[in-house]
Amino acid sequence: MTKFDYMDFTGGSNGVEFVVHSKKFTKEKAIEMLKQEHDMEDIRDPVEDDFETRYVKYYVKVPEWCGYDDPDGGCYTYCKEGEKGSFPAWVCKVKDLK
Repeated sequence: MTKFDYMDFTGGSNGVEFVVHSKKFTKEKAIEMLKQEHDMEDIRDPVEDDFETRYVKYYVKVPEWCGYDDPDGGCYTYCKEGEKGSFPAWVCKVKDLK
């Protein structure tokens, strides 16, 4: 199983997206983690319906389309369902909680 637990995906038009490995954590736990990681002062409390399922994988070499600039290594980013190395994740667009 992947070492990924959760992280913010940033950059792009969606702003900050809180991404949680859905095979390791329930949506309830994802909500708790989001509240711990983000300043909740300017946003409403998230609910389960704020999370959608997407697929994520680790790319050893950062894909050109990703827009992430790290010369030292790869990155986690979205991919197609079923792609080798992919796993499902709960995704919450933090800007939608305002």
